[in-house]
Amino acid sequence: MTSPIEQEPDFAVPTEPMIPSVQPTKKKGAGFLIVFGLLNFGLYLTVMMPALFSLPYKVQQLAPGNKAIVLGVVAAIGAVVTIISGPMAGVLSDRTRTRWGRRRPWLVGGILVLIVGSVMVALAPNVPALILGWMVVCVGGAGPAAAITPVVAEQVPESQRGTVGAIVGVATQLGGVLGYTIGGLLTFNIVLLFATPVIVLAALAIVYMVVVSDPLVPLPLTTIRQTFRLMIFNPRRHRDFSLVWLGKFLMQVALALLTTYQLYYLADRLGFSAEEAGQKLALVGGIGIVVTMAFAVVSGTLSDKLKRRRAFIFVASLVTAVGLVLMAFADGFTLFFAAVLCILGAAGMFGAVDVAMASDLVPEREQSGRWMTIYNLAASLPGAIAPLLGSGLLLIGSANGTNYTALFLAGAVIALGTGIVTSFIRGVR
Repeated sequence: MTSPIEQEPDFAVPTEPMIPSVQPTKKKGAGFLIVFGLLNFGLYLTVMMPALFSLPYKVQQLAPGNKAIVLGVVAAIGAVVTIISGPMAGVLSDRTRTRWGRRRPWLVGGILVLIVGSVMVALAPNVPALILGWMVVCVGGAGPAAAITPVVAEQVPESQRGTVGAIVGVATQLGGVLGYTIGGLLTFNIVLLFATPVIVLAALAIVYMVVVSDPLVPLPLTTIRQTFRLMIFNPRRHRDFSLVWLGKFLMQVALALLTTYQLYYLADRLGFSAEEAGQKLALVGGIGIVVTMAFAVVSGTLSDKLKRRRAFIFVASLVTAVGLVLMAFADGFTLFFAAVLCILGAAGMFGAVDVAMASDLVPEREQSGRWMTIYNLAASLPGAIAPLLGSGLLLIGSANGTNYTALFLAGAVIALGTGIVTSFIRGVR
């Protein structure tokens, strides 16, 4: 007898017609690759610059005495908002019907909300106001993410996904590196510090919308109840996609333990001021971007040619673990530098191949917005979990919360879990 879970494994809306998934076959030209890469850079600049520099800098201004705990709370609340708003935006964008297409309204609307939230955060006089502004930022960020992340699955052929994934990986790292650089230069004006990445995204979004079409797939409209149901799926039916999701989640937790606290690490363990730490991170990132680009481009291109994804994820998880172990025992800037280069290279490899693997395993390509925003939850959830986990790890045997050795060793173990999970995937080689 079939179990209830197997009878309705995907919690699908009963009245929704089945539309066959169609794999895109037409190769994308250089124009698309360049514009899409720039758009991803803009998106990740709005994500990485606050996460790596702006938000920790603002928290340190408002709560210098307990900055790590406050940052953890703010980041966790924002991540919960993202967890709710992200999938909703993805599902609704699949079914949006306008003359602009179905993704563009979410791109534009999200940017408008982002700029409002960014100004609120910049001008926040206290922690509660900061939290409110950050929640608005997280709601706004769901729009561009829902518009951009499905593009690989629904418009890029399988033979190019590793290459496009490499471009996305490079864009991600550029967003982080330039986030440090721009952040260090804009500390004199807190509004510009938070508004600049959104302005950059808006400018690149205009170019993208002029150059790239937004194909409309005739999916039916849904009710609010149906929208929530579409956010749930049965991992037993879509086993490989679930394993990709879990591997992404573990890697992002490991990386978030570093990115959330590295500014404070440089201050607490290595003795730099916030401004000096920002400059050091910009220097490391500037050199590291060469390593990241090399790992991302070579890995993404090779994964397409070899038609293999899993081996690259194995290597990325191992190198990330090595870098975090080095970070755990670093007692000077040189060893910190070496550790970050390891992690940046691994992140470039992982980012390029993982997005290609997830796009290969999307269960219903016409609902790419739904599935890729569910996939993106694997990057959002760590934002809620890692700061809270990190705060606890930092307190182990340390009254002032500076046990960075425990923090990064735990991250290394979690990173290795990504490789273990990936070994069970069968839908790709």
